[in-house]
Amino acid sequence: MLSLVKRLVKPYLVRAAHRRNERLRRELETAGRALGPQHWDAVVDDHGDLTLGGCRLQDLADRFGTPLHVVHEERLAANFRHFRDSFLARYPRVEVGFSYKTNPLPGALRILHRVGAIAEVISHFELWLALQLGVAPQNIVFNGPGKTVESLRLAVERGVRIINLDNADEADTIQRFAREYGRQQAVGVRVITSVGWAAQFGLPLHNGAALAAFQRIRQLDHLMPRGLHIHLGTGIKDVQVYARAVEELFDFAKLLKETHSIAIDFFDLGGGFGVPTVASYSPMDERLLNAGYPSRPIDIEDTPPLTVYASAIGELADRYFPGGTDSRPTLFFEPGRAVSSSAQLLLLRVLAIKPGPFGASNVILDGGHNLAIPTSYEYRHLLPIRNLQKSFTQKYNFFGPLCHPGDVLARACQLPPLQVGDVLAMMDAGAYFIPNQMNFSHTRPGAVIVCQGEVRLTRRAETFEHVVALDEGLSNGPVSHG
Repeated sequence: MLSLVKRLVKPYLVRAAHRRNERLRRELETAGRALGPQHWDAVVDDHGDLTLGGCRLQDLADRFGTPLHVVHEERLAANFRHFRDSFLARYPRVEVGFSYKTNPLPGALRILHRVGAIAEVISHFELWLALQLGVAPQNIVFNGPGKTVESLRLAVERGVRIINLDNADEADTIQRFAREYGRQQAVGVRVITSVGWAAQFGLPLHNGAALAAFQRIRQLDHLMPRGLHIHLGTGIKDVQVYARAVEELFDFAKLLKETHSIAIDFFDLGGGFGVPTVASYSPMDERLLNAGYPSRPIDIEDTPPLTVYASAIGELADRYFPGGTDSRPTLFFEPGRAVSSSAQLLLLRVLAIKPGPFGASNVILDGGHNLAIPTSYEYRHLLPIRNLQKSFTQKYNFFGPLCHPGDVLARACQLPPLQVGDVLAMMDAGAYFIPNQMNFSHTRPGAVIVCQGEVRLTRRAETFEHVVALDEGLSNGPVSHG
């Protein structure tokens, strides 16, 4: 009897949620808050074609092929400046880096370093990349839960700004290299507060592990305990999560000062700030999509402005560290998606269209989860790059080209009529697309940078030869059968 009730009630709840979402969708459209090209500084020209950075996207697809990443230089630089200025307006000693793990595309990183971004790296590769790009060691912050001995040697040898320990054993390794190179190496400790990520990251405050790490550091004569580090998660849209964690961090710094005479002057407060045009799928969203309905529409006002985060954190800093600018600690932020997400899109071409369920058509694109892993858990907006003046009346489900049932990019999307060969723009491709792409039966795409009507190639598309360049199997000649 209970199972029968569930079977009857669940469809009713899903339909009710869909009706609420449709009312919200109409309200957002009436209020001018429905997602559209303007939210990514894209423009629809007089012919109904989508342009970005003064460049017609269809021309880019024709010239460079698809899939293709398109980086909007002006938007990327503006996003960084907006983040930095939002916090500087509230607290005088703020430095901002960029999280290399979010988008390690060298062409995009160069843009960010030119406008003042420090490099925040979490691996040997990322540290090497920052140095290759000419970033001064004093402008590199080295974090991460799995630092290799080789990476710690390089960091100490070059004298990076600070190494934030993720475990106490790293202290002895850093001490050994600091003695070898005759350095005093600044270090911090990543700690776990009562909110945010924990699991394999950092050392807890509540059980004394973080305090024990500092006690150990104080015994090592080539280490300078200078920093505290937190990183709470990704896509966080709750200001109180940050406020609570930062308050616990400042309380711990006060304890270190009073009981161990350790003065913390560098607070790495992480990143993870949400962006207005991306949202994680909720359990109800999944039920809606499985029933052929769209997920809940995104309201850009659901994401607090950066100034609200800055005000909450700045208020705490004023309370704990009053006084003149020179005597106050540095607040360091390492945003990724808040800077790069909306400044990059991915062009994908329609390979096939066939009938699908619930009155929708199933569309196969030339890129899937091999290029767009975040679409498995977050909404990404899709726009046609031509005919945007036409009504969005057709319902589509979008899939990648992989021979895998999980290669689903988007479902129940309303767009103008599509044809094989048409190109779509997947927005917000600037965060966790590039670092998570893979060779699942396909090559990886190239990337271009657009700015004021000019376009430059920043990454060539892979060839088949690139994919197997490190393999020995092809050097033995053709395969023989029989």
